[in-house]
Amino acid sequence: MKKLVRDVWTGLRTGPARAGLAFLSLALGLFAVTILLATLDALRRQAQELVQSFGAGSIVLLPAGADVPPPHWNRRQVDFFREYLGTAAAVSGVKALPPISGADFSVATTDEHLVHARGWRIVAGRPLDGLDVQQGARHAMAPIELCKQRQWRLGELILLGRAPYRLVGCFDAGGDPAPGISPEAVFIPHTADDFERGGPEALTRVDVLLFRAMPEFTPETLQRRVAALLRQPGLGTEGVEWVTPKSLLQGIRRWQRTIGWTAGVGGALALLLGGVTLAGMLLTGVRERIAEIGLRRALGAQPGEIAGLFVAEALGLTFAAAAAGMLAAEGVLRWLGGRFPLPVNFGATTRIFPLALAAVIALICSTGPAWWAARLPPAEALRNE
Repeated sequence: MKKLVRDVWTGLRTGPARAGLAFLSLALGLFAVTILLATLDALRRQAQELVQSFGAGSIVLLPAGADVPPPHWNRRQVDFFREYLGTAAAVSGVKALPPISGADFSVATTDEHLVHARGWRIVAGRPLDGLDVQQGARHAMAPIELCKQRQWRLGELILLGRAPYRLVGCFDAGGDPAPGISPEAVFIPHTADDFERGGPEALTRVDVLLFRAMPEFTPETLQRRVAALLRQPGLGTEGVEWVTPKSLLQGIRRWQRTIGWTAGVGGALALLLGGVTLAGMLLTGVRERIAEIGLRRALGAQPGEIAGLFVAEALGLTFAAAAAGMLAAEGVLRWLGGRFPLPVNFGATTRIFPLALAAVIALICSTGPAWWAARLPPAEALRNE
């Protein structure tokens, strides 16, 4: 083994400039490949978590913004959607209430279908039900993170403004409850009117409509049905923003395309240059070492041993370049972690694929020179002395 390492090192030293250029090109290419894999894998995981948190079959409708008059939805429209969609989807509506002075959480009114429409998991207690809505019960439901933060216990009274409400349930929303709703929102029945002077009629208004397709229906089918219902008089299609898993993933896909083209093209060009330089280095090495090769053959070296020497040189150089490129990429990405919001993930693929790619490049580039060197007859040693 030591002899092989010494022979490889000797071979690389015969053309230090070519070896250095090949090493640098391959290291840059594998640096770009490592960045590409680390970021794309992190973005893929982020997309999966985002869709899982939002709900693969979920749709959220909310006012588009200040430039367009918002739609005037109310609980009657929610019932209309629920009736016409039937078993195709779970439907709920949410209205955000004015902020509570001095509180670090918000309050929203909802109905008994909220948890089902969002696919949330009840961690403790129960969700709001139809009886809570009918009786105007002073009951509340809060995200588990907020319950832990405020040390709220199930069944105890919590103050929402100046009104006490009994905490009946804690839920796990898997992150942001829904676009248009604060992640730290406490939900109370629609009938509560303690936070607005407009009276019960004003509280029937709905700010956000929530839909979740049942397993037998695709999100696209549900979206087409909701869009058709929105065209009914009084529901309004103007000023509406659609939030779906596809729309949420648009930003991540832009990142994927940008990083893919930038790192992919740059890495491919660097690897191409490195591969061509490596192949040229090995071919030149064979020409310059014909006498050495012939002498080795005359002393009993087999063709396979001669070929293996040049393959080992290529593997040694590419693996060294891969190690340097991977270490540099990991260092740069970790350094940028606190300065640039770019997600990274150094999983098994990120660490193994560059090494496998380096091995493939080495084998491809060394096949021709190794075959040529193995076919040189021992008599070449005498002619080149």
